[in-house]
Amino acid sequence: MDETLPPAGGVDRFAFGVLRLVTRVCDALGVAILVGILGLVVTAVLARDFLNWGMPWSEEVVSLMAIYAVGLGSISAWVRSDHLVVDLFSHRLNGLGRQVQYRFIALVSLGFFALAGWGAWVMAKASAYNNTVSLGISFTYLYYALLLSFACMALIALWQVLRGPVSWGVETAHEEHAP
Repeated sequence: MDETLPPAGGVDRFAFGVLRLVTRVCDALGVAILVGILGLVVTAVLARDFLNWGMPWSEEVVSLMAIYAVGLGSISAWVRSDHLVVDLFSHRLNGLGRQVQYRFIALVSLGFFALAGWGAWVMAKASAYNNTVSLGISFTYLYYALLLSFACMALIALWQVLRGPVSWGVETAHEEHAP
């Protein structure tokens, strides 16, 4: 999405800017979390092997961080349409067929994201008093990561259902202005 040109104007241009910002923020936070996970795991291993210090709490923190990293990565992948796609017959559809297929898939995805988000909300409330052993972190925070990612992906899917596919082009600014 970084190399594409924004639409000429209107709502599509605004959505392009918002989605680009969401992608960059999710990517940056996801990478920062993964670096934190790596640092925490390396620190725990070094502390255990060389200093004889136990860091059992690091597993709890790493699990929490990994769930947030996956949630942020899922949002970013959904915005960029980098998710897993099975394309059995799409190339044989005409323009209207592709529009209908795009909106149908977005609608089904919206239903799944809404259902999964609702499940995350229910589980967050149900696990309010369940805590991790070492640090006492509530499992609710794990489910909040799922709720956040599913809610964001549901909003994007709703946009896709209402707007349909947007032709944002793939040419870069350099290619467009080249003589």
